[in-house]
Amino acid sequence: MFLAGVGLASLAEISLFLFLFTAIAATFLFFGGLLSKKHKVAAAGILLASCVLGFWRFDMAWQHSQNNELTKINGVAVEISGKIVNDPVFNPSSQQIILRLNGLSEKILILARRYPEFHYGDVIEFSATLEPPQNFSDFDYKNYLAKDGIYSMVRYPEIKLISRGKDNLIYSGLLWIKHKLEDGINKSLPAPHNLLLVAILLGDQSGLSDEAKQTLNISGLRHLSAVSGTHITIMANIVAPFLIWLGFWRRKALWLTLIFIWSFVAMIGLPASAVRAGVMGSLMILAQIIGRPADTLRLIAIAAAFMVLQNPMVLRFDIGFQLSFLAVLGMVCFVQPIERKLAFIPPKPEFLRQALAITLAAQIFTLPVLIYNFGYVSLYAPIANVLVEPIVPFITIYGFVLAIAAAVSFVLGWILFFPMWLALSYLLWVANFFASLPGAALNFKINFFWLALSYAILGIIAWRIKQKEKLDFLAYEIK
Repeated sequence: MFLAGVGLASLAEISLFLFLFTAIAATFLFFGGLLSKKHKVAAAGILLASCVLGFWRFDMAWQHSQNNELTKINGVAVEISGKIVNDPVFNPSSQQIILRLNGLSEKILILARRYPEFHYGDVIEFSATLEPPQNFSDFDYKNYLAKDGIYSMVRYPEIKLISRGKDNLIYSGLLWIKHKLEDGINKSLPAPHNLLLVAILLGDQSGLSDEAKQTLNISGLRHLSAVSGTHITIMANIVAPFLIWLGFWRRKALWLTLIFIWSFVAMIGLPASAVRAGVMGSLMILAQIIGRPADTLRLIAIAAAFMVLQNPMVLRFDIGFQLSFLAVLGMVCFVQPIERKLAFIPPKPEFLRQALAITLAAQIFTLPVLIYNFGYVSLYAPIANVLVEPIVPFITIYGFVLAIAAAVSFVLGWILFFPMWLALSYLLWVANFFASLPGAALNFKINFFWLALSYAILGIIAWRIKQKEKLDFLAYEIK
C-alpha cells in the first residue's frame, strides 16, 4: 500500500483534505480494530496508514524538486565550484558531467567540450548562467533528472580544474578497472563489434551510433546493450543455469551468480539504476538459496518499498526502476509456465530452455511500459531473442575473459578475439535482419488507462497460474 500511495500521489495531486481524511480513517480503523479485537480491521488501518505514508513521502520529494537551492538561482549568472560525482560520459564532440556543488546536496548537469577530459572526483570551477532542464516533446526530461537530485544544467562553460580526484579510492579503483576493460575490448575487436561488447558488458552506449541503437530497438534487442533491470536479471538468470550445466552444485552456482552480479555492478561504477537492478536480481537468487522461492514476491515488494522510501520519485520517473521491478515479477510469475510450453526445445543443454523462458517472461511483463514510454512494439522481438539468447551466456562470460586478457596483454586479446567476433557478428546480423523486415516495428501509443488495464490483465493471469500451481501441488500431495 505504501507503493500504491506513492504511485497515486505521483499521478494526481492529493488535497490536504483527502490526506487528513485518509490519515484519520487509518487511525480509527487501527485503534478500533485493536479495541474490538478485530485483527482484520486493525490490519486494514495499517495498510491505509502505509498509503498515507506514501502520499506524504512523495509530496516531500516533489516539493524539494520544485523548490531547492538550485531552482532559486536558475537564470542567474553565478560562480560555480564543486566535485564531479560520476564517471563522465564521453561522446565524439562532448562530455557529460554531473557536479555536486560545494556545501549543497543538489547537483547540476554539465555539457562540456570533449577536451580536456575530466574524471570522477575532480574539483572544478567556472562562471555560468544556470538553466532548468527542458522537457522533450514526448519525454519528461526535467523530472527524469530531478529523481537523481539534478535540477540545473550548464552548456559548454569555460572550466578550470582545481584538483584531480583523490576522494573514495575504492570507487576510483573500480572505475579504473572499468576503463582498463574497455580499453582491452577496443584493442582486441574491430568496430562495431567492440562498441557493442562495451555496451553489453559495461553499460556504456556512448560509442554506439544512433543508427545502431535504432536497429537494436526495432529488432527488440536493445535490452542486451543497456544496463537496466531487464539486462541484469536476465544476465543473472542465465549465468546460474550455465554454471549448473558446467557441473557446479546448484547452491554453489547461485552464490557464484550473486558474486558475479555485484562484481558486474561495482565494475561499471555502481550507477543507481544498476544497483537497484542488482538488488532485484539478487532477491530472486537469495530466495532460491534459502529454499523459499514462494516468498520471492514478498521480498520483491519489500525491497521495492525500501528503495521507493529512499527516493520516491523513481517509481514514476525512473523507467529503469520500473523495468527492474516488472522484469523480476515476470520471471517469478511466468518462467515455469513458459518453460513447460518450450518442451519442444531439446533438453540439452539444460540452460538453453530456461534462458529462453526467462527472456520471454521478462519481456511480457515489461512490454506495456515500453510501449507506453516509447510508442512502438517490435513485432519480431520474440523470434530475434530466441535466436540470440543461446549465445548471450557465451558473450557475457567469454567477453569478460577477453576483456581481462586484452587488458593484461594486447597479444592475448588478439589470440582470443575470433570466437567473440563471430558471436557478435551473428548478433549484429540477427538485429539487422529483423530490423530490415517489413513492419518490424509497429508504432502506436497507449495512454495510462490501457497501461493500467494491461497490468490488471497480466496480474489476473499470474494469479490464476499461481492458483493452478497450488491446486496441482495439493492434488499431488493427496495422491
